[in-house]
Amino acid sequence: MRILVTNDDGVRAEGIAILAEIAASFGEVTVVAPADQQSATSHAITLHNPLRVDEVEPRRHAVSGTPTDCVLLAVKGLLPDPPDIVLSGVNHGPNMGADVTYSGTVAAAIEGTLLGVPSAAFSIAGRSKLHFDTVRRFLPALLKKFLDNRPPALTYWNVNFPNLPPEKIRGVQVSHLGHRIYQDTVVRKIDPRGKPYYWIGGDEPTADLDPGTDFRALDDGCLSVTPLHLELNDFESIARMRTWEWEIDEGNRP
Repeated sequence: MRILVTNDDGVRAEGIAILAEIAASFGEVTVVAPADQQSATSHAITLHNPLRVDEVEPRRHAVSGTPTDCVLLAVKGLLPDPPDIVLSGVNHGPNMGADVTYSGTVAAAIEGTLLGVPSAAFSIAGRSKLHFDTVRRFLPALLKKFLDNRPPALTYWNVNFPNLPPEKIRGVQVSHLGHRIYQDTVVRKIDPRGKPYYWIGGDEPTADLDPGTDFRALDDGCLSVTPLHLELNDFESIARMRTWEWEIDEGNRP
């Protein structure tokens, strides 16, 4: 089995090293990951600059682009044969709720899914002192479950580990995305030349803990496994709106 491993924290991150190491017990692993930090790049693709690839070690490539670039490049040209699965992570930080729309880690799994390759994204929900021992303990069983039950077309897995020691993990919950309450702010400052610049930031967002959500799973001390689908159509609204009269002549101007 050919396994492509990528991430958004960069090819030298601790999380991707652990993922590649554990994945190697299931097949032949090739790492194709960003040369530098690419967190929050979402599903961005590089179109206006060339991509550079550096093989930093055998079967480990650093790409001057985004996680999406890495997967597209690997599947469509860099590797002699396309991978059988794509694994992204392990991200240094959570990817739950609406954060999946910003995440480069999740975007790599999305790109793999769009290219017809079963894909999964993995994250550990902490900001510091990350319990990668928990990842090492439970990731092998999760990978086996994924390989034995590969998701159908247009579906991928998003997995989050609680940032807890292994003995405090209470199981696995199959969850749906919850909701965050963001406290984003835009801070305006002036540089030494008198020109303004901006920082986007804010306090740590809060989250609902409704039963069944990914946030609740981690609050309960459980691993969260969320199957996500790429179908974006709102078929209920499409059906309703097709019953409307659409009059767009000049008389409808305000």
